[in-house]
Amino acid sequence: MTFNGHRIHYDFPYVTEQEGYPGLVVHGPLTFTCMVQAFCRAHPHAKIKHLTHRGLRPLISPKPFDVAGAMVEDGLAHIWAEQDGTLAQQGEIRFEA
Repeated sequence: MTFNGHRIHYDFPYVTEQEGYPGLVVHGPLTFTCMVQAFCRAHPHAKIKHLTHRGLRPLISPKPFDVAGAMVEDGLAHIWAEQDGTLAQQGEIRFEA
């Protein structure tokens, strides 16, 4: 999808020994896709008009992470992903009901 075949996503010895991460790094755009899909499942009739996304820190595999969201006002939802209680990604969805 994003043609990002970086070794941090699949090469455990490389990511831990060379890059210093404690495990494989979860692909950020894939996480954002999960965030948007969760919104769409919860609000199947919403028509998405605009998306924003910001990665704040990497998600590390195989630790579980949560994807969540909240309605802020009519037509606006905040979405996020967190791991171990720490925000990793955040975004906004502007939509029509």
